[in-house]
Amino acid sequence: MTTIYVVRHAEKLDPADPDTPLSPEGEARARDLASTLARAGVQRIYATTRLRTQQTVAPLAQQRNLVPVILEPAATEELVARIKADDRGMVVVVAGHNNTVPVIVQGLSGVVVDGIPEDRFDRLFKVTIAPDGKATMEELRYGVPTP
Repeated sequence: MTTIYVVRHAEKLDPADPDTPLSPEGEARARDLASTLARAGVQRIYATTRLRTQQTVAPLAQQRNLVPVILEPAATEELVARIKADDRGMVVVVAGHNNTVPVIVQGLSGVVVDGIPEDRFDRLFKVTIAPDGKATMEELRYGVPTP
């Protein structure tokens, strides 16, 4: 069984800055993510080249003593293929963006996910892929609720 948690980065400081860090609210949400997944047995973490995705998974990576694998935000097909080929039987976390998370979730599960609004940061998608390749998707929430 392969389990993949796909999350959008947490709240960012400056929406106009393409590589802005997390806001204090985002830093708190990143800690909430680590708490939420503390017992999940995470074995690999992916983030994008954008600072905010790396900061979102940093508390979890530190907790699990893992170094995140960094990919370009647009490398969604590469990421999905890599997870399906290299991460079988593992528990994986992916931090992406509001425009890439739906693509990643659909690529892994076949389930179409509506776009994530710009002000929504509390969604956590859990994709489970059975050894026979059948996938299921569950949408969860974590941290402080957002609109």
